[in-house]
Parts: sequence; structure tokens; C-alpha cells
Amino acid sequence: MTKRVNVAGVATVIEQAHLGGGGQGQVHLVHLQKEPNQKLVLKELRSSTSALARAEYLCRRNLSALSPAFAAPIVCEDKGDGRILQLIPFAEGVDLENDIERPLPQNLQTCLEFVSLIQLLEENGIAHGDIAPSNICIAPNGQVTLIDLDGFLSDDPSVPRPDTVGQWPMLAPEQRNKTCEQPTRESGYFAMAVLNSMILFLRHPTDGLADEPAAVDHYMSLGYWPEHDRLPDPDDLPIAVLGQELADLFDRGFSLDVKARPGPDEWRRALVRALHNCWVHDCGQAFVAEKKTTSCPGCGATVTIPVTTAQLKIQILPHGPRYGVEVKDRTPIVLGRSTMSGLPHTVSGRHLEILPF
Repeated sequence: MTKRVNVAGVATVIEQAHLGGGGQGQVHLVHLQKEPNQKLVLKELRSSTSALARAEYLCRRNLSALSPAFAAPIVCEDKGDGRILQLIPFAEGVDLENDIERPLPQNLQTCLEFVSLIQLLEENGIAHGDIAPSNICIAPNGQVTLIDLDGFLSDDPSVPRPDTVGQWPMLAPEQRNKTCEQPTRESGYFAMAVLNSMILFLRHPTDGLADEPAAVDHYMSLGYWPEHDRLPDPDDLPIAVLGQELADLFDRGFSLDVKARPGPDEWRRALVRALHNCWVHDCGQAFVAEKKTTSCPGCGATVTIPVTTAQLKIQILPHGPRYGVEVKDRTPIVLGRSTMSGLPHTVSGRHLEILPF
């Protein structure tokens, strides 16, 4: 490939060839010829009538404008030599399996951002179609980006179906036993549960249970979360830290009944409640507290969770450009309608003032 590449009239320069690739094509890192600081991903796909129709549909939808957390094609072009070229926003960060180890509250937040993006796609008539650790990018500040939407499903019947079923570690039971070899929205819900499990526990649900493909297929087709069958190591995060609601959601997410699998909105609501009820014990173990919680799931010590009719929880988020806030000693933080975007300033300019020190 030449150093300079034009895609639908957009001139780019290759910075790093063969940045990555998969079953659907090669990926290169490029920048705009006129703006060297503007990085993009150049993706090569094998040309076909259906591939071109699908690529053009994604470009028309312009998902990257819907949310910068979607690294979806902006422009594409059939080069007439068996290739379709796409230009895609470059996502800062690494894939899930290469991310740093993060504490439970941050991992719950990552799950929340992930399922919220899946929900946003769904509300726009699109399913990702290839949910996998390699297709979620996590920046150093924790920001989540969805990448590689080539396997997408659309509610629009005129859009050709994808010709890939997904990645084997993420496949639903009906795909493993060949009763449904095409990706569906429900098989995506299964993959969503698998990925949430991997985010929270830093491993595939069958790691330590099975190595051979047939054994992995068995554990992934039991109809419940394989984590229940694990004999935990002392350093393993116990399931109990998630609370019963999330554990029940995982069991439903791995269900053989495709209609029982929770969708992204149900996951989102449960994760919001989990984050609201997340506590950190003196031993350092974070856990999701429930009314019946009497001991720390990490060390086993007795704990008392205050029961209140109302409480104010202030979470100091990690520093990062996505938050747009800086906490300084002795500088008050004023909260009110005048600081909430999209609302009128006429009701109150000050509801609460916090003085950090």
C-alpha cells in the first residue's frame, strides 16, 4: 500500500501500516494530509455487493456524530480492485484484555458505559453484532469506545445481514449448537453478559473451568452463569461483591431461553443501583451492599450498612478530560440549575455549595 491514500476524496497519510486486523480486513493508522494531528483508522475490507451496501449504510448513519464513543465509519469507497476502504475515528486506549487492573467501582462504571452505548445503538435501530473484548477500547481515564461495527445488525430490512457470526468465546448456546448460526439481537444480549463478566472479573467465564473447545461449549450452554461452578482462588473476586441483583442478571444473561436475557436498559438500571450502593470496607474490599448485607464479602468481618430514607453521596471522579471538572482545595463547588446544561437559569443559581479541603 502506498504511503498516501485517498478515500472518497479525503487525503490521508499512513503513519503505521498493519496496526491490526481480523477476519474482516486489515487496519492501518493514518492522519489527514492537511491536518497531521488528526488521526484516523483506515480499514480495508474485501469488496462485495453486500459489504459495500453495509459500509455505505453505516457511513450514512454517521454514528460517530451520534456519540464520539462510537468508532464507526465516516466515509467509505469501493476502490474497484477487490477492496473497500473506510475511514474511522481513532479511539485512544487499549482493548479490554490489555487494560490495566481497575477496582470494582471503576469496573462497574465501565460496564455501565458499555451497556449505555449498546442501548443507544439499539434506540437507533442497530445492534453491534460482534461484542467482544477486542471491540471495546478503554482509554487511560476509563472512557469506553465501541469499535469494529462491521458485523452490525440493522432493523432496516433493506440492509444485508452480516456474513460473520461473531467471535467463538462470546457465542450464545444457539450459535454453538448450530440451531441459529446467524447473529441476532438476543445472541448479542448473551455476548453482553459475557463481556460484563469479563470486565468485572478480568477473565472469561470459563477460565479455570475448561480449556478444550467442547468443554467451553458445555459451560457456556448450561443456562446459568459459569462463575457459580468455579472453585475460587484466595485472590479471586467473590461473586458476593456484586450483590444478588447483578448475580441474577448474569444468570438470565446466560439463559438458554433467548427471551429471558436482559437487554441493555435493564443492565443499565441495575448497574446504576449497584454504583449507588457500592461501599468500601476497611479491608479495602469494595462491594454492592443490600438490605441483608451483614458481613464484608472480602474479609468476612461484620459490617453495618446505614439504613436511611435519603442520603447524599458525593463521588469524586478520577481526573480526565471527559469530566470537565477540577477539584481544588478551598475553592467552593456550587451546584444548582444554573450549572446544569439545558435548563433555565431563572429558578436558582445555588442549591448546594461544597468546600473541598
